[in-house]
Amino acid sequence: MEVHSKIKSLLKTRNLKITSTRTDVLMQLMNYKNAMPFSLLQKQLKDTDRITLYRTIKTLIEKGLIHKAIFNQEETYYAVCGNTCTHNTHTHNHIHFKCKKCDKVSCEYLDKEVEFSIKGLKIDEVSINVSGFCPKCS
Repeated sequence: MEVHSKIKSLLKTRNLKITSTRTDVLMQLMNYKNAMPFSLLQKQLKDTDRITLYRTIKTLIEKGLIHKAIFNQEETYYAVCGNTCTHNTHTHNHIHFKCKKCDKVSCEYLDKEVEFSIKGLKIDEVSINVSGFCPKCS
C-alpha cells in the first residue's frame, strides 16, 4: 500500500479528520525511518505554524499513531507507533537507542520482553532509553 493511502487509512481508523498537517507529519515520520527530532520535523514542515504542529503531534500521540521516543532538555524525538497502540494505550515492546556519535534515535525490539514489578505500585508503562554507538559509528 502506498504511504499516502496508508496514512489516510490510519487516520480514518482512529476517527481523525484527514488534514494536510496530520498527513504531512505522519509522512515525514514514516519516511525518516528512525525516530525524528522535533527540530528537524519543524524544519521540514516550515510552512506549518508551530502551535498547529504541537497540537497535531499531541493529537497523534493521544490517538496512538506516534509516540515520544526520547525526550530530554536538548530535543524530543518522535516515532510512528506499531499496530499494538490505540487511543487508549501505547504498548511498546522496544527500547529507544540513541547513538552518541551521529545522534540517530531508533526503536529497537527486544528478544525477550522486559517485565518490572515494584511492591505497592501498579506500573502502566515502562520507557527505556539507552545510548551507545550504532553499527555505522562503532
